[in-house]
Amino acid sequence: MKDVVKNRIVFGRLRLSDIWQIFAINLTFAVFGFIATKGRVTEGIYPFGFSVLGGASPSYILSSLLGTSAGYLINVTQGGDFRYIAAAVGIALIRMLSHGTFKGAGRPAFSAFITAVVTLATGIITVKSDYGVLLRVIAESLLASGGAYFISKATSVLNKENAGMSTEALCCLILSISIAFSGLFGVLAGEISLGRIMAACFIMLSCRFGGVLSGTVMGVALGFTALLCTGQSDALVMLSFGGIVAGLFSRFGKISVLLSYLCAVFVSATVVFGENTLLYVSEASVSAGIFLLVPRTTGVKLGKYLVPMPYNDEPTGLKKSVIMRLGFAATALKDVSQTVEQVARELTKVNSPEFSDIFSKIEDETCKGCNLRRHCWETRRNDTVSAVMDMVKAVKQGEKTPEVFTDEEFRANCLRHEDFGKSVYKHYSEYAASIAAENRIDEVRGVVSDQFDGISSMLTDLSEELQNGEVYDNIAAENIISALKSIDIIADGCCCITDKYGRMNIEIRIKKSRDTVINRMEIKKAVSICCERDFDAPAVTEFGGEILVNMNERALLKIDIGAEQIAGFGHNMCGDKYRYFLDGKGRLIMVLSDGMGTGGRAAVDSAMASGLMSRLLKAGFGYDCSLRILNSSMLFKSTDESLATVDIAVIDLFTGKTELLKAGAAPTLVRRSGRTGKAQSTSLPAGILRDIAFDKAVIRLKKDDIILLMSDGAVSEGTEWICAELEAWGDGTAQELSQHIAHCAKRRRTDNHEDDITVLAAIIEKAV
Repeated sequence: MKDVVKNRIVFGRLRLSDIWQIFAINLTFAVFGFIATKGRVTEGIYPFGFSVLGGASPSYILSSLLGTSAGYLINVTQGGDFRYIAAAVGIALIRMLSHGTFKGAGRPAFSAFITAVVTLATGIITVKSDYGVLLRVIAESLLASGGAYFISKATSVLNKENAGMSTEALCCLILSISIAFSGLFGVLAGEISLGRIMAACFIMLSCRFGGVLSGTVMGVALGFTALLCTGQSDALVMLSFGGIVAGLFSRFGKISVLLSYLCAVFVSATVVFGENTLLYVSEASVSAGIFLLVPRTTGVKLGKYLVPMPYNDEPTGLKKSVIMRLGFAATALKDVSQTVEQVARELTKVNSPEFSDIFSKIEDETCKGCNLRRHCWETRRNDTVSAVMDMVKAVKQGEKTPEVFTDEEFRANCLRHEDFGKSVYKHYSEYAASIAAENRIDEVRGVVSDQFDGISSMLTDLSEELQNGEVYDNIAAENIISALKSIDIIADGCCCITDKYGRMNIEIRIKKSRDTVINRMEIKKAVSICCERDFDAPAVTEFGGEILVNMNERALLKIDIGAEQIAGFGHNMCGDKYRYFLDGKGRLIMVLSDGMGTGGRAAVDSAMASGLMSRLLKAGFGYDCSLRILNSSMLFKSTDESLATVDIAVIDLFTGKTELLKAGAAPTLVRRSGRTGKAQSTSLPAGILRDIAFDKAVIRLKKDDIILLMSDGAVSEGTEWICAELEAWGDGTAQELSQHIAHCAKRRRTDNHEDDITVLAAIIEKAV
């Protein structure tokens, strides 16, 4: 209650909590400026106070000037040299006066330029004729300018990079921290350095909560700063090597970071320098103790600013390449199919057997050397041809001696009528076999062509799905990472995908450690608020050193499904097959197939139809190309007639939009708002002709609506009674409804014929 009252106290437009926050930030910049003035690079060079003034945000220049002036007054100007205070005041005045006057005044490059010019100008004024001092002044201005750029860059992006720091911004932030540490390396208690202790502690914190990149860069930056301010190379080696080793082992937890850093310090102090080992190990041990005492919550909050920008998966170049290749492959297969058809037509004209060739072959084989040849084939050709046709007719009827069916006059006049009949039988049989082979080849060629066309359509569908079906939303991914930081979860990567239906899928990668705590409900709440969508509870999977969190947008509807089958003629196996499944995009797909006849043969056909169609749809292929592949497969399956109906209902669980697709299937009944309608099919089943297509209808369902898919056996007595049953149906389940309709259909049949009965019912419900 006190906190509530406290937060309601306002001064003007600011709450008391805001005033405390502003005061804390100003105090931080003042302390930062004071400490930075102690960072002495060499005798007479103290550039880092200028860096703080040059890089501070305009709102905090006065507090920075206060701390910097106090620092230079206490630490530098004991000899009466007030150049540093004059330069500090000059930098502050120019920055405050230029703020808002032109567009580039707030950029890091401008801050660095002003810092360099003022530092150099005030230094040159005090230089008399000492060439060495002039060089030191130039070096001082360059160091001050570089530090101002780093600090300005870090402060400008610190509040913007909510999802993590870019590599450039992270390096600038770490170098800014190094500037703050520059004044601590000279603070000694005997031989023990406060700067080295705090630097080691900060390196371990960076490794633990920022990862290998932050730890490594922090170690190198602090090590180089220690070398710059103390001139001791051992600090550079220990801090740099310790940051690299501890960063590599950061994934294994706090103790691993601590032990690896201590080992790195011991090895570098003992092997590289061979002296002061006890001093450096003691300092590292104190740092380790402080590191252990830092609460996890503090470390996580620090890690929010030290963690690099996670990698958001968006396969742009590879995606475009795959889309292009799929498009080329689809076009090539389409061209192959058309080329095969065209070549086949040309070859048919050349190689197809002609019926007229039978007469020439019979004449050459039988009448060669006969004195009546010219008389039979020229003078009385019509009579001879008529006799051959009579024999051909006999061959068609299955006779192997067709000459007996010719008239008496032909047999009396032909000296070789028995050989003539055998020749007719032989050559017409060869002709009939060639024609049958050509027809079969045409059928196979047509099926293969359909397969090529189907595969081409499938590749086209995949290409369009990749091109238009998925959008990678990096802005949403960054917002999600930022939202997770608010609940102390540092994501290593996030992929936010919106499919072509507008549904969002989120994958989050988190580095696994002993301190990682995953609360699924907190993640769901944070992501739902961030994306302004309702998500299902996330699925959390741990593998290797990572945790994968997968979240799908929550649907508004759910489906209660029931199915009942009754085999005809007492068969153990029903000739109807059904399947239903979620396609991963918020849609429920129901597939029902009725094979020709009953029993095992029908079951094989329906199982093939429903199974193949389901697999193709699960793979993401379109309905039309899937039907084409299924149809060609059933045509090619065997020489016997093989067919099956295909009945599909696709229900969108987000909108209730339902697509009905039927190929030779029985009527589908739909109850909407208490009234029942019927969707019928005029198309052919799969496996009869090459060119078939779905009959399609689109409806929109809502809560308590019912959809009923049935095989022929369920509607043998019509659909009026089923409509009445649907309209009268109350609160029963979908399974109870399907059983009721199936058994009523069996009892109502009056034609003394049995057929397989399948009823697949779906009742629309509101998602809880």
